[in-house]
Amino acid sequence: MKALVALLLLTQLLNCKSIPVGPFQPLLSRVIDCDDPESEEAAAIAVDYINSHNLHGYKFALNSIEKIKVLPRRPTGELFLLELDLLQTECHIVNPLPAENCTVRPITDHVVEGECDVKLLKLDGSFSMLSRKCHSKPDSAEDIIQICPDCPLLAVLNDTRVINAVNLALAQYNGEHEDVYLRLVEIGRAQILHLPDSVSVEFAVVVTNCSGKDAQEHVDGCLPEDQVRFGFCKASVLTEGNITVSCEVYGHQAGVTHDHLTKEHLGGEIPSLSKGFKHHDLRHFHRGPAQDTSDSSSQEAPVATPPAAPVAKRDVGAVLDPSHPPPPIDPIPGHRLPLCPGRIRHYQV
Repeated sequence: MKALVALLLLTQLLNCKSIPVGPFQPLLSRVIDCDDPESEEAAAIAVDYINSHNLHGYKFALNSIEKIKVLPRRPTGELFLLELDLLQTECHIVNPLPAENCTVRPITDHVVEGECDVKLLKLDGSFSMLSRKCHSKPDSAEDIIQICPDCPLLAVLNDTRVINAVNLALAQYNGEHEDVYLRLVEIGRAQILHLPDSVSVEFAVVVTNCSGKDAQEHVDGCLPEDQVRFGFCKASVLTEGNITVSCEVYGHQAGVTHDHLTKEHLGGEIPSLSKGFKHHDLRHFHRGPAQDTSDSSSQEAPVATPPAAPVAKRDVGAVLDPSHPPPPIDPIPGHRLPLCPGRIRHYQV
């Protein structure tokens, strides 16, 4: 009986017609230019996310979109992979002004440049951040000196001259404004000038629940108000004792507490992570759900790799003429390379 059943199954298998399976057809990535409105929308959302999740230092502005790649995502949506070039603004993170309204630091002010690789998901017409990987660095001293030989360079944030200048400036401001007492939450940046011999500093502060008189009696009890308010100060301290300091205090921002500043660094000289550094690196000071990892909940569809582009001879005059840039080479019919990098919004570092 078992032999009969086995024979019947074998007969059915032999009679089955094979179904030909064609070669797998991978999906092609969609090509858009770095200055395409869709690219700029994705970049704007990424920069806003980076600024809103930055723990220390200053807000950044988009300078250019260096690269972009759009990949299909299974089961739905698209992945946008962008390389962004950013520039530090004059707005500290406690400043409520939107980054797009902040002034980008001039290159002679020893500018800090940021570079970010970001991944966004576009689903049903809306973008959301999946991951980002950023770092920032000051422009090289050689470049600054070449542009402006007399411009001061960034100083190390825990330099004793910097810390002393901040303490003197804040003490003078509090002495001149007895109705409110400010406490230091972070030194933003500093520059040491030799002619005249002075220290220029910028630092963030928080308004406490004390007056100047209260602070004289129990300064350790001077804590941020329930409706926390932050401020930002700039000061110049000359070695002979002349101090110029100005502070701007911002109104209460609903939902904004900056607990990492008010609880971890209140009254401290500088955050421990920035000791020995001249600026607050984007590499270290980020928080939020979009970490430096890939999107584990989605799958990128296989993407065909275009064949190597052939080398084409071009007219030298046309290549050198900026008003007639050469078009990207089409590696395969119907597929072209994106026009990247995009436009420079401020200046080239």
